[in-house]
Amino acid sequence: MMTVKRAMGLMLVAGSLFGAAGTASAASGFPGQNGCWTALPGEDERPDVTCRSFTEDLLRSLQKATPAQVTQILGVPGKDHKASYFESANKNPGAYNGYIELKYTAGHVSELSAVMTQVTPNGMASDEKDYQWSMGKVVCSDFPGSKKACDTSK
Repeated sequence: MMTVKRAMGLMLVAGSLFGAAGTASAASGFPGQNGCWTALPGEDERPDVTCRSFTEDLLRSLQKATPAQVTQILGVPGKDHKASYFESANKNPGAYNGYIELKYTAGHVSELSAVMTQVTPNGMASDEKDYQWSMGKVVCSDFPGSKKACDTSK
């Protein structure tokens, strides 16, 4: 049985992939969208969609970052131009797509929650992976080699 969280994650990833697959000219509004984002005719570039693959290294680089550093790393300013919510639309095989939610304390990321899938060679999504981080707490990660998995059902 598919959990609501998994279903929402898959719908989000699928929407990001299909929504970014227009045939119009490439968007140029945000540096993080170069290479994979194509705007549909008349559609504004969404400030929360990046082409960056949500790898474990990228997620670690966001820990304790300021909003300006987050925007620089992801190349987009975030939903409503607030660096707290992002989606990835990278369609390249091996890329990690999904979403990241960030919370800040004293101007630095203090909590990070990511749900993503990896693009397989045939363009489909892999099983969902989670990555959770909070200052002062143990991180959990479903990336290979993690010491503490987020998905404890396996």
